[in-house]
Amino acid sequence: MTSLKFMRRAITLLALCLAFAAAMAQAEDATLNGEAEVTGKAERGARFELGGGRCGVFGYSEWRDGAGVAIAREELIYDGAAWRRYRLQRMTVAQDVEATREGGFINLDIRDGGRRRKVRLEVEGEVLAGPTLITYLQAQLRDLRRGRPIELQYLVAEQAMVLGLRATSTGFGAGGLTNVRLEASSALLRPFVPTTLITFDDEGRFVGMQGRLLPQKQRGVALDGVIRVTYPGGMRVASMKSSCNKSTLS
Repeated sequence: MTSLKFMRRAITLLALCLAFAAAMAQAEDATLNGEAEVTGKAERGARFELGGGRCGVFGYSEWRDGAGVAIAREELIYDGAAWRRYRLQRMTVAQDVEATREGGFINLDIRDGGRRRKVRLEVEGEVLAGPTLITYLQAQLRDLRRGRPIELQYLVAEQAMVLGLRATSTGFGAGGLTNVRLEASSALLRPFVPTTLITFDDEGRFVGMQGRLLPQKQRGVALDGVIRVTYPGGMRVASMKSSCNKSTLS
């Protein structure tokens, strides 16, 4: 695989079921629902339903197609504000990735079709994984709105790499919305890493995203689109209720 193709695939996990991350920031025991639509060339017009929640230290998210079939899932085990275990599954392409954080190391077990490999990454400082990206940005919204760029490290689990990212606010939009632009920190890599736009409302709640979506219908074919989440008062209401009696560990 060329370095260009590698970097384009490396950004695939940035969407990572962002909808359920918003619920995680609101309460430790909650669920959230939303929807996504593919707007890119591949599978244009395809729609997905999103669901997820958190019960104590366990968080999960799930994507379903129009027939209600689960096609992708994520799980997180939290250790305080940080994560201890992260798992990604794409059922349609037989991909199953598990990451475990142990001090200065991240251990990865990557199953991709009939192939399997194990990787041990040495890391320094905070490394975000999966939906923790959104809750991290929510905590930094005040600085972002003041024009301060935020540098962060993000685990691209399926590629066994840590990618440096830079978040900047594009300013307040209509209705007090804040759009956060997420791109590669390295100027050399930036042309090869698709930009993600994440939207928060005036209260700091995640309400939308434009960029790479988590599901894949064909191996290696990325889907670009939008995620929409609304809260009470909108046409679609994001359900916020206890999910403790529904969560299960894989």
